Amino acid sequence: MLRRVPQPPVNPALRATERHDFWAGFIVALVGVAFTVCGARHLTAVDTVNGGTAWETQLIKAYSSAGLQYADHLPPTPPPKGDDPEALDRWARQVEHATAPSWKVRVDTESKAACPT
Repeated sequence: MLRRVPQPPVNPALRATERHDFWAGFIVALVGVAFTVCGARHLTAVDTVNGGTAWETQLIKAYSSAGLQYADHLPPTPPPKGDDPEALDRWARQVEHATAPSWKVRVDTESKAACPT
């Protein structure tokens, strides 16, 4: 049923050698490490209390340890209801002297409070 097929003679000295190149894998691993380090240390546009910009990991740690500080400015009050001219004049003076609300967030990298959740 099965019949053997004769094979030509093989000269081991003339066979192609099996080689594994080291450099391709090494370069791919090096690029992977670089992407991991750069991705983990991504800068954000959020200021820190110490005066720099926060890394992404610092922002996450500050969020989990109550280290986010919000600006103290409150939005301006809405205009009074009704037709009272005195109240409207008082409101106009308040709005004139009020500063625009600053919704900036600062990161306190030294905060050690427990997670607020």
